[in-house]
Amino acid sequence: MSRRQLRRLSSAAIIASIAVILLTTLTPVGGDPREAGSCFLGLPCAIGHFTLFGALGAAIAGRYAVSAAAARSPRRALAMALLAIWLFAAADELAQTWWVEGRDGEFVDWAADMAGAIVGLALAGPVLRLLVRG
Repeated sequence: MSRRQLRRLSSAAIIASIAVILLTTLTPVGGDPREAGSCFLGLPCAIGHFTLFGALGAAIAGRYAVSAAAARSPRRALAMALLAIWLFAAADELAQTWWVEGRDGEFVDWAADMAGAIVGLALAGPVLRLLVRG
């Protein structure tokens, strides 16, 4: 895979991941509100948050792998990517509290968001860098 292809693919994946995250987290939860803590398929909401943000982290890892900024200053670029994810996750949780009936932002969900993003970055990053080199 060329650097240009990975750049385009990862950019599209970032946009798609953000769209899916916003769609799933900023829509009212259907079903019985007494079943708090369960979301899609009756699983704990934290699993969904972890998975969605893991996909976002993997998409960002693709962009990071071909980034000129990451080549110049890898730690700074990684810190900026993590800060952007942190802010997005926090804003998403706050938006749930303020604007979505039947949803509340929770620290556990935010922590799952961040854990998923970090795992996605950590697992996808080395693989994607190898694909670009190979």
